[in-house]
Amino acid sequence: MIEAMQPPLLLQTAQHTALPAHAPDTRERILTVAHRLFRKRGYHATGLNDILEAANAPKGSLYHHFPGGKEAIGVSVVEKIASGLLSLLAQSRARSTETVLRQAGAQMLLGMEKTNYELCTLFAAFTAERRTTPKLGMAVARAYGVLTAAIETLLLRDGLTLRVAKDKALLVTALLEGGLLVSQAHFDSAAFKLALKQAALLCRK
Repeated sequence: MIEAMQPPLLLQTAQHTALPAHAPDTRERILTVAHRLFRKRGYHATGLNDILEAANAPKGSLYHHFPGGKEAIGVSVVEKIASGLLSLLAQSRARSTETVLRQAGAQMLLGMEKTNYELCTLFAAFTAERRTTPKLGMAVARAYGVLTAAIETLLLRDGLTLRVAKDKALLVTALLEGGLLVSQAHFDSAAFKLALKQAALLCRK
């Protein structure tokens, strides 16, 4: 269901300088730079010219790859982050959902601390823009849905009923997102660690 992927955006720590033109293809350069700028400046404070300059990309290439402009870039960034998180779940060879979550959470914690908590709540920030950028908000909703479904699949593998698996998967997603939000507010990982611990215990066989 989930294919192996390149290291996810969640764990990337690109430098602040513009990317060279020979770096990965233009679309990937734009996404990498946009992801970094969105998390540092916010969505509305990041202009298309900022993205183009840092990605060393011509304006025509942006509309070639992202005809919908900045909102389309934001949607693709959300999808890329979600793919990275799914990859973390898929990389684990653990047999229980509890252990899979603990392993994936450890990697999330590493990425969070490496980026000085900037990665914690990008989804939440995008969701707050739903009125002005509805496609971006819908992309976040889909991302949460896909992640919740992946956890649900793991719980079903553990032998839970469909109804219980659905409820627990949604609660796990909410716990982890809430822990990320509080950790970012305090610049401290304690809240996420506690949320991860409780989410894992919730999934214990």
